[in-house]
Amino acid sequence: MPQTIAERLAQFSYDLSYDDIPPAVIDKTKRLILDTIGVSIGSTRIDFGEAALALVSRWGCAAEASVVGGRAKVPVQSAALCNGVLGHGQDYDDTHTESVVHPSAALVPVALAAAERTGASGRETLAALIGGLEATIRIGMPALNKFHLRGFHTTSIAATFGAALIAARLDGIGLKRTIDAVGIGGSFTSGLLECIPAAAGAKRLHAGWAALCGVVAAQLAEVGYTGPSTVFEGKLGVYKSFLSGERLDLDTIFKGLAHEWETLNVRPKLYPCCHYLQAFLDSASALRREHRFAPEDVERISCRIAPGAVNIVCEPWEKKLEPLTGYDARFSLPFAVSLMLTKGKAGVAEFSEESFTDPVIRQLMARVSYEAYPKYQVKDMPGWIEITLKNGARHAFEVPEVRGNARNPVPLEEILQKFHANADFRGRSASSQIADEILALDGLADVRGLMSRLREPASLATVA
Repeated sequence: MPQTIAERLAQFSYDLSYDDIPPAVIDKTKRLILDTIGVSIGSTRIDFGEAALALVSRWGCAAEASVVGGRAKVPVQSAALCNGVLGHGQDYDDTHTESVVHPSAALVPVALAAAERTGASGRETLAALIGGLEATIRIGMPALNKFHLRGFHTTSIAATFGAALIAARLDGIGLKRTIDAVGIGGSFTSGLLECIPAAAGAKRLHAGWAALCGVVAAQLAEVGYTGPSTVFEGKLGVYKSFLSGERLDLDTIFKGLAHEWETLNVRPKLYPCCHYLQAFLDSASALRREHRFAPEDVERISCRIAPGAVNIVCEPWEKKLEPLTGYDARFSLPFAVSLMLTKGKAGVAEFSEESFTDPVIRQLMARVSYEAYPKYQVKDMPGWIEITLKNGARHAFEVPEVRGNARNPVPLEEILQKFHANADFRGRSASSQIADEILALDGLADVRGLMSRLREPASLATVA
């Protein structure tokens, strides 16, 4: 009898050996962990991060795993939730652009929390994480952004299953119960994108919620609960329930599995905002650098964007022209372009209320327009900007494919710069030690020492 999708993915995850993984994939995964942890550390000083830390510390119970910036250990599922929120909440986390999944923010917290509880080695942690990364990405790939177009967050759906695979492997519950964990995860998948046009902060929870659900699914399977092995392709399964009526090539999930590593195509972000905006920020930066002009010299700004990205960063346009919060501004095309053209940078400090209420930026935003360009594909996350100046001069710049995949990787130096920008408030020596241990993760006998360094340093007064 042919195996189901859940059975095949569980078998892949269960059997995957560190020694079978190419060094380039190991190296890329360590960089993804480094990037995720850096963003998480930075988030501990932001209001949403403080709130998540306070909540999980209030829950209490078993002291199993560390929360980034927390004082005491908490249950594994609580650590996975909180660290997932910290990793995703700034929208500074990586994306696999073809599947439109933010894998690391959801899955790195699960791997580290489960490994800390069980005392797993760095090599075993990496193998479990890579198995979950590959599965999560491949679950999203047949949909080609269709989850988003239906209003569902692909990360919340796909990462729940990857999280279940990681937790099941590191908890050692066996193959049969791993399959059950994947099936149980199907009852937990969620994540509506209405929070984006409504300017609500619920999207910040989605990666953490997927992480928590995957951990709990594995725990329920371990004590005997069962889940449908047909959770994906069944008549009431994931694809037919979330994407009813769509024609999907489910064979895509297994194309090149264990030989072609989609982890290599996960792209880190260099700006703390929606990945659809990254190419536009690069384009605006290049225009500002190459052609000297002031904001008041600009007559109009025309943008071309992939049709599948319009519903996230362009609609409704009237709301994108007037973001209500700094988080809301991270999903606004006119704000992102105007911010970079005005300030020449777009970091964490720039995505703030002070910027989106700046009258100069507001005036420039009113001159922005966009068209959905049919030649663009969401998987490339491209961007094109043309600026027309009041003197009649016109300047255009295009980024046809956002950086970070296997063909055009982001150098380690840039990942480290981002990490230190997020983490150096703890002190350069402390942050460097964390970075060094992550980059040497496969040499660690267990991850507990590293995890202890992610908790709140005694010298810092943060939320318990």
